[in-house]
Amino acid sequence: MSRHPHLRFHLPELETFLVVLEEGSFSRAAERLCVSQPSVSSRVKRLENVLRVKLIERTTRSVEATADGKLLKAAAEEALSGLYAVLHQFRDRSEAARNRVVIAATPMISATFMPRIIHSYSERFPDVQVVLRDMPFEMLLKCIGDGTADIGVTAVDGDYDHLLFQPLAEEDVVLVVPAKHPLAKQEHVVVEMILPYRMIFLDRYTSLRERLSGEFARHGAVLEASTASTLPTLMGMIDTGSCVTFLPRSMAQINARESRAIVEIADFRAVRSYGSITARKTALTSAVQSFRDHLHREFEPLV
Repeated sequence: MSRHPHLRFHLPELETFLVVLEEGSFSRAAERLCVSQPSVSSRVKRLENVLRVKLIERTTRSVEATADGKLLKAAAEEALSGLYAVLHQFRDRSEAARNRVVIAATPMISATFMPRIIHSYSERFPDVQVVLRDMPFEMLLKCIGDGTADIGVTAVDGDYDHLLFQPLAEEDVVLVVPAKHPLAKQEHVVVEMILPYRMIFLDRYTSLRERLSGEFARHGAVLEASTASTLPTLMGMIDTGSCVTFLPRSMAQINARESRAIVEIADFRAVRSYGSITARKTALTSAVQSFRDHLHREFEPLV
């Protein structure tokens, strides 16, 4: 309790001393503290022995603080009030954290799927604070892993041992080309028709690239592809007319412009699997669990 080696007493002894004075009785103090009366007496006695002063004058009718007891009472009340204020802050912060859900989502999902879901959840659970943070995929994985976000919502390529991925929905992938591209006006497009054109992908679409590379190889061709780390960069490359790309249908539709066209490939089908991500070894609060349940009920492709 103290930095001084000769003043080693415990907080319950100090608290018991104050309760005895507040109640004016050892027996009533025992009832309030839910301990026996001998325990109350023993605690006060140990405190007096450590401090080497008499703290309480006890008679058959009353309990009063000695002069030294009054000094200790004033100092202890001041010190404990500050301590309890800090402890209450910790408790309130913990309570607030239990009623707070931090969601990390990739930018497209943040802008399309999540606003409606968060709105409907907040209507049902107005006491829960929901925080949405949009971020690149790699940062999302980091935030889930280090606990700065509770739930991630994204499409995932590959397996991550420390993360739990629960599927939400699948969405078809479509070809996006410049509006003036030769393929834009074709009614029927197959893989063989896209072989001559340079492709660009979002850099985390590794499984899509691998599948398409296999299709190219089946036609005796090599997939020539570059990558972009962000969607705006990728769309900028499409708008130059030098590349074509594959995107999930909702992403392609949301980013549709007069300068871009969506093309269906008749003999190639790929999907993106959206899901929720949580840290595998982290216990979820009731608020996080309820939001995840709501997310899985309400999530659906926007097409």
